[in-house]
Amino acid sequence: MKFFPLVLLSFLFINSSIAQTETIFYNARIFTADPNKPFADAVAIKGEDIVAVGKLEQVKTAVSAKAILKDMNGAFLMPGMVDAHSHAISGGKVLLRANLFEEEKSPVALLEFIRKHVREKKGFSGDVLAVYGVNISTWTDIPALQKILNTKEFSSQSVFLQGSDFHTAWANRTMLNRAGITKSYIESLAPSFQKYYGLDKEGEPTGFVIDSGLSKLESAIPSDPNDDLTGALEAVKYCNSLGITAWLEPSASNANNAGDGDLPAYQFLINEKKLTAHVAATLVADPNKDAQPQISRLKSLQAKYNKSNDLHIIGFKIFADGVLEYPAQTAAISIPYTNGSTNGKLLFDPERFKDFITITDKQNLLVHVHAIGDLAVTETLNGFEAMRAANGNSTIPHSITHLQLILAKDIPRFQALNILPVMQLVWAFGDVTTVDIVKPYIDASLYKRQYPARSLQRAGAFVTGASDWPVSTANPFMAMARAETRAGNRGVLDSTERMSRNSMLYAYTRNAATAILMDRRIGSIEAGKSADIILVDRDLTKVSAAELENAKVLWTMFRGKIVYAAKTPAKKTSR
Repeated sequence: MKFFPLVLLSFLFINSSIAQTETIFYNARIFTADPNKPFADAVAIKGEDIVAVGKLEQVKTAVSAKAILKDMNGAFLMPGMVDAHSHAISGGKVLLRANLFEEEKSPVALLEFIRKHVREKKGFSGDVLAVYGVNISTWTDIPALQKILNTKEFSSQSVFLQGSDFHTAWANRTMLNRAGITKSYIESLAPSFQKYYGLDKEGEPTGFVIDSGLSKLESAIPSDPNDDLTGALEAVKYCNSLGITAWLEPSASNANNAGDGDLPAYQFLINEKKLTAHVAATLVADPNKDAQPQISRLKSLQAKYNKSNDLHIIGFKIFADGVLEYPAQTAAISIPYTNGSTNGKLLFDPERFKDFITITDKQNLLVHVHAIGDLAVTETLNGFEAMRAANGNSTIPHSITHLQLILAKDIPRFQALNILPVMQLVWAFGDVTTVDIVKPYIDASLYKRQYPARSLQRAGAFVTGASDWPVSTANPFMAMARAETRAGNRGVLDSTERMSRNSMLYAYTRNAATAILMDRRIGSIEAGKSADIILVDRDLTKVSAAELENAKVLWTMFRGKIVYAAKTPAKKTSR
């Protein structure tokens, strides 16, 4: 299989100071993401826009005789990719911190990793060593963490381990004391809140926390006011390097709290002319509370921030439940967890949820719901069904994200209700997070239905690509490869749910653009759309899954301008 050299870069930069630059890329293998014409040989760009796609002679008629012609020598071009669920600002900040990137480490290896960062004073948040990307299988042996990180060596060093799911964490005793998480504090809480803290037989905190407990712990970590701005710059550069030119920032702010969250960081990028991506944003809402005050808050933020062509607040994000994995087990499931009598926790009252989203939809605002357990998915779909019945056949493509478990009877409802499944299929493979800390703890009938992407597609739903970065990698190529093989170091996760290559290319382009309400402007290489195009070092339609996972972006174009170019040439090989 041919891999494309980087010599193309020397002549591909377009002078951004000339607003009406005309360029034709021809002799290319172009995946357009236009289902009516999925492949083309040439594309013409004028300024920020695509003006023609097709054969070279046809494309030439759309531009003047002064257009610059670039022979691509068979290289693979495709639309800039769209991530329909990425906490990009948080991801950028995490890039600046100590990070395990989900690598499984033994207690001995983890201790050495921490010691190294303490010695070098790298990746700290103030005086706290905050380690991100911790593989959540680490929580299966909390006593080991207590043994290695509660010693005299760490008596004055606070250590915080952030689970890669961002719903769980662990802290050493020094950090717990700093945060005021003591036995007496936990005993002062209502029973419904005590469950967010891990306790030993004597009722002492073990250091493990989930969800609300995590918020208490995080409040004791020093923050740098420049972190958001530095993180924003890192996020955009990183996403562009992966060929990502648009995303949904799902937790950009909160509809019930003061402060604008991540929105000022995006405004900073706009002011500095460094937002080289289209960003849609949603606010975290509480459907158990009245809708109208939260809508008013959203509209006030729209008036403040929806002034750029590249940043738009489009609606709300709602949490239906938590996470499935042991020991957290906060995802709402239809059959109780096998190690107890609980079904997890549904985070909204179903009737209040119906009322909330009906009012929201009526005002043309999008609703994006976090639902992992099958019970959470069912109740979310019930709400959407009531909303559609009340408001008519609205065309707003509301969405549900994560979708680890779905009942078979609920799968056809996505297409029937025009609800998009926004899926992180980079998680859909056989590893410790889908086998070891899930399989023993849920009913076998639920376990076999993890991430049923192919079933959703067969039922007519438009499966949409997303990462949940920094919960997992933002790399779309890795997600596509995992979706295709579903194979990991613990085996294959239900091979009947494998997705095709073509399906995943659409998932990260046209489908994802629809999910963020931008499909009229981005998501495909079509005349009239933004010139967001990427050059990849291999033909993604022809390489193996292993080669797909290792694909590299050579350059990324946003609005007709190259905003990222690889620094080192790719090796030229052939078969």
